[in-house]
Amino acid sequence: MAKYYPPDHTPTPQQKSPKRKKNNPKMTEPKQQPYRKQEPAKQAEPKRDYTVMDCMKLGRIANILFVVFIVICLIYYYSLAKNGNFVIPFEIIAYGIEATAFAFFTLCVVWLDRLVRQRLPMKILLICYIVVEVILMLLEFDFLPFIPYNGLSLALTTCHAIFSGGVSLSLLMLAPESKKLQTVVIINSSLILAGMFLGLAGYRVYASILLNAFAYIFFFTAMIHLVRNEEVDIDCYGDKAKSTDFSSTMFADSPILQESVHETTAQKLRKKASAAAKKLTPLSNPVEKLTDDADFEYEFGVDDDEEDSTDDDSEEQAP
Repeated sequence: MAKYYPPDHTPTPQQKSPKRKKNNPKMTEPKQQPYRKQEPAKQAEPKRDYTVMDCMKLGRIANILFVVFIVICLIYYYSLAKNGNFVIPFEIIAYGIEATAFAFFTLCVVWLDRLVRQRLPMKILLICYIVVEVILMLLEFDFLPFIPYNGLSLALTTCHAIFSGGVSLSLLMLAPESKKLQTVVIINSSLILAGMFLGLAGYRVYASILLNAFAYIFFFTAMIHLVRNEEVDIDCYGDKAKSTDFSSTMFADSPILQESVHETTAQKLRKKASAAAKKLTPLSNPVEKLTDDADFEYEFGVDDDEEDSTDDDSEEQAP
């Protein structure tokens, strides 16, 4: 049987030349990366030229003007105009006051809508409230004769009071966690809902509008007080992000996580006044600070052996 002798050199497999790599389109063309559109950087929110305090002051002035206008109209229509004595300049002044009041109140709502973040239901209800009040004013003075209107309708007065009360309750969205704002809104809503009783008493819907004006004077006055004393925190556009600092006593004898509380101006003044009063007021029963030995003897008593030894030492030292 013939033996098999392997060849001296085994041929290696033929490799592709660089030219073949160039000629191969699959190897030369790089994979195209998907085009990713660069997102624009978020711009900082511009700070408004007006503040919440400005909105509250405008709202209060507007409702005061509403009260002045309604009082003027009651005096005019039940005294002068009742006998046919119409005074045109007097009417121009009265309606000018009303137009100014609506302009201020509209500006207050627009500024507040542009100033506070989110709170879309509150913003929509406030705008609808202004539209409804304008329509009722025009109907009350017969400026829209093509619309049937009865100012003594109990259903109209009741619906107006309920709608106005809902708008007032939506103001809780300004600071839902503030107890003081909740109290103010509840009082305001109660005054507005009381307008239903005026309808039961036979008064026109105009009396309900007048009561609304008084209620909002109270609301805006209370809000001015709360905002000035920093007792209510409303999230507005352009405000800096509020950060809470935490100080930890992790390695103390009793670890406690303490949160630094933001003190209001009134709280700071009270703290300073109490500190000054403590410095000026003398202590009625001053207590001496005991040393360590005296403190030990106070708690555990004095050893009898030590008393005997002290007596013997005193006798030896005596002449």
